[in-house]
Amino acid sequence: MSDKSWTIRNYQANDFEKYFQLHLGTEKRDQSGQRVSKQLLADALGHPSFHPENNLFLAEADQNLVGCISVFLEPGIGRALLDGLVHPLYRRKGVATVLFEHAVSHAKGAGIKVAQICIPETNLAAKKLMSGLGLRYFRHFLGYKLDLSTTRLPDINPDKYIFRSLQPGEAEELTAIQNRSFADTWGFNANTRQEISYRINSSSCAPENIIMVYLGDRPVAYCWTRIYPEGDSTIGEKKGEIHMLGVDPDFRRESIGRNVLTAGLSLLKNKGVEIVELMADGEMPAALALYESAGFKQHLRAEWYEKKL
Repeated sequence: MSDKSWTIRNYQANDFEKYFQLHLGTEKRDQSGQRVSKQLLADALGHPSFHPENNLFLAEADQNLVGCISVFLEPGIGRALLDGLVHPLYRRKGVATVLFEHAVSHAKGAGIKVAQICIPETNLAAKKLMSGLGLRYFRHFLGYKLDLSTTRLPDINPDKYIFRSLQPGEAEELTAIQNRSFADTWGFNANTRQEISYRINSSSCAPENIIMVYLGDRPVAYCWTRIYPEGDSTIGEKKGEIHMLGVDPDFRRESIGRNVLTAGLSLLKNKGVEIVELMADGEMPAALALYESAGFKQHLRAEWYEKKL
């Protein structure tokens, strides 16, 4: 599909530099505060369950990329996660609509039942577009931030548990505890060992930055931290993230979550991280209470929209 100024096509391997420049140029004009990291973009494209030549669509004008939309298929739960953008100079020209139509058609062809997309609450133009495309709001996530440089962390009481970093070759154990911890939560698609192995060895991750909690030989909780690449912050602060935190359902209400969170924050602080961020489901009050009790402050809200296919 095309008009006089742009066309839609599939991503190709030699598009990466233009793809990065599209994200960089869009952020420079929007100034939304979102990170634009070449390495993190490359990590996302290399995910073993995502194949960009099939699942990433580009809008091109005059040999430059002006928009994109990715379709991350999760057939196990019948969902497709959409994520995209259009350069400010090409908005209100129908580019977003046609990209969305390509994404939905692709998801339908794969047997997917629902397409979902997450956007910042403050992006009023995107919210209006969602309504026009027939998507409905149904859930929200909250973004939290903690200044580690001014936070005094409490001591950890390990009791009968062992706290240690994930070791190389233990991806299977992390996969098992993650799938068990989140099996009953909204939107969770069970991970494979291959996916976990890829993610823990990507640019912002390392096995040593994942805290595991054991009862004997049994993993019962974990705190997966990430440290963003140097230079990724626009204000010079070294930033990190609580990527995921899970506790085996059989061991909840024993303060393990609080202790493993403290262990993860201590690890980040010891590595010079000043600001820690995380995203949490707005409909999980126990998790929100845990983060707020640790000193995290809400700084953004993201809204989920969906379209039944």
